[in-house]
Amino acid sequence: MVGSFKTQNITTVMKTVIINNNTLTKRFILALAFLVGFSTMVLAHSTPELAKLTKEEAHELIALVKEDLKLEEYEPNYIFDEESGIFQEQSPLKIIKIYDCNDVLLLEAPITKLRQTQNKHLRKLLNASDFLTSFSNASYYRLDI
Repeated sequence: MVGSFKTQNITTVMKTVIINNNTLTKRFILALAFLVGFSTMVLAHSTPELAKLTKEEAHELIALVKEDLKLEEYEPNYIFDEESGIFQEQSPLKIIKIYDCNDVLLLEAPITKLRQTQNKHLRKLLNASDFLTSFSNASYYRLDI
């Protein structure tokens, strides 16, 4: 009788430990989710007004990018396709299109060389813009000015 009492007592204690362990695990998960959510709310903030470009600065940067990348002189390369017998345009490595908040195209920059992507004025313009999407070899951005 004493042995059965000890066995029942031990199983009760084990069940209590298991229940407390599950409760502790659930509380830990809940606390971790709360910390992640709270830190996201604290760290998520809008771009400071100082980091945004004014309309004049944006247009100045766009003019500098056009000058640096020589976009006015850009001519697409055409290759003769012998199978079809027609000329086809050789697409650039990447095309960057930047629109304003009214969906007006501000800049279309075909990137033909890798070093053109390292242009400091283009980088500044892209950093101030919001990335929208990328399709094929074209990337679309929106600049809130």
